[in-house]
Amino acid sequence: MPDRLHVWITGAGRGIGHAVAQALAADHVLSISGRDTARLAEVVAHAPSGASITAHACDVRSEASVREAHDVFVASNGPVDVLINNAGIGTFRPLFDLTVDEFDEQIAVNLRGVFLCIKAVLPSMLERQRGQIVTVNSIAAVTAYTSSTAYGASKSGALALTRSLRNEVRDAGIKVHDLLVGATATDIWPDTARDEFGHRMMRPDDVAAVVKDLVADFFHPRTHIEELILRPQRGDL
Repeated sequence: MPDRLHVWITGAGRGIGHAVAQALAADHVLSISGRDTARLAEVVAHAPSGASITAHACDVRSEASVREAHDVFVASNGPVDVLINNAGIGTFRPLFDLTVDEFDEQIAVNLRGVFLCIKAVLPSMLERQRGQIVTVNSIAAVTAYTSSTAYGASKSGALALTRSLRNEVRDAGIKVHDLLVGATATDIWPDTARDEFGHRMMRPDDVAAVVKDLVADFFHPRTHIEELILRPQRGDL
């Protein structure tokens, strides 16, 4: 790498976010956030020797919480060069059985959270005429699945948001990447599903390796990987 970037990873306490932090820690300065401070501490504890990681609790649903985390990270590590939107939740039931609170919660985390974190980092990126936003989205953003009405709506909304953003900021030297991920063995899946289908699922570090490659594109003056679909070898479950 020509130089070390300041990378902010949301939802870094578990699953894909944890794996991304481990994949990037040796090469970059990391800021990691999530709602579970104990899990964030585990990420720091398992990082490679000499890694520079600042951890701070953040609820991406809350504008005040996002602003506070961003302020802490900038004070510690300087302006954010790369935002990795990874925080996400899923409740999977038919629409008839889904409560209004469950719907609102998924929109708040999976869509509003992406919006708020981008709003936090974008002014500095525009001022510096450089930056990168990677959103770890789901294949559910472009594929309809049973019992995924709210989840799919939130992920589709996030994709529409970042697609529009890409056109708004590409002339400012800011890259906006969408990674649409298929079935990955994280705790968004119930234990029963992972027991039955785990042999077909990707692992968090598989996704993290692709995110690492996307971050490497930060320095390329001519290319912009806009959207990338990552599925298990044998396809969707």
